[in-house]
Amino acid sequence: MKKFLITGASSGLGLYLSRHFNKLNYDLVTVGRSSNNVRELKNSLNKKNKKNCFKYDLINTKQLNSFKNKIRKMKFDSVIHCMGGGLGMHDPLINQKNLVKLFNFNVSIAVEINNEVISKNLRNKKLRIIHIGSVASIETGASVGYSLVKASLLSYSKTLARYFVKDNIFVHCILPGAFEYDGNSFERLKKKNKKVYRKYIKSKLPLQKISKPEDFLGIFELLTSDKGDILSGSSVTTDFTESNSFRI
Repeated sequence: MKKFLITGASSGLGLYLSRHFNKLNYDLVTVGRSSNNVRELKNSLNKKNKKNCFKYDLINTKQLNSFKNKIRKMKFDSVIHCMGGGLGMHDPLINQKNLVKLFNFNVSIAVEINNEVISKNLRNKKLRIIHIGSVASIETGASVGYSLVKASLLSYSKTLARYFVKDNIFVHCILPGAFEYDGNSFERLKKKNKKVYRKYIKSKLPLQKISKPEDFLGIFELLTSDKGDILSGSSVTTDFTESNSFRI
C-alpha cells in the first residue's frame, strides 16, 4: 500500500490530491494550517486517514518542529509539497522581513521536511518528492517576491535531485499555470471579482478556460511511479501553453 505525505492539504491542489488518493485507498499523512479547512478535509477522509490528518501552521518554527516529530518514524513512498503562495505580497520593492516570510512559506518548510524524510529513507526504499512550483519561476507575470521564491524552489529541487538520485530518491518540480479549486487564489478571485477573473482567462489563457486539478492527475500518476523516475531533476511545465514555454 502506497503511503503519501501531502503538505498544504487543506486547500487548492493539495486538497484535491488528498481527496483523490484517499479514494484510491492510499495511506495518507496530510497537513494544513486552517482549522476550518482541515476539519472539512478530515470529514472527507476514510477512518484510517482521518487519524493522520493534522492541523499545523508550519510557518511557525515550534509547530514545524512538532510536525517533524510526528512524522519522524514514518516512511513514505512519495512526498508532495503543495504548501505555498504569494501571501498577498505584491509590492515589487518587497522588504527583507516579507521576503523571508515568503521564502519560508514556499521553500524553507519543504526543505526542513525533506531533510527529515530523506534521512529516514536513505538506502531503504524508493522515495519520490514532488514540489509544486509555478510558471512564475520562469516567467515574469507574477509578483517579484513570489517569482523569486518559486525560482528558488525550482533550483533547490533540481540540485537536490542530483545529490540523491544514487540513493533511489527522485525529486521533481511541477510548474502549474493558472488553475482553480476550493480555497486557492483563482477560486477566491472568482468569488471576489468575476470581471477580473473572466478578463484574465480571456486575455492570458490560450485555451480560454482555466485548468482544473484533474488536469494534473496524469502527471502525478507518472511521477509517483517507476516510469517517472527518469525525469528526476526535471521541471514539468503544466499550463496548456499559458506561459508559451515548454521546459522539461
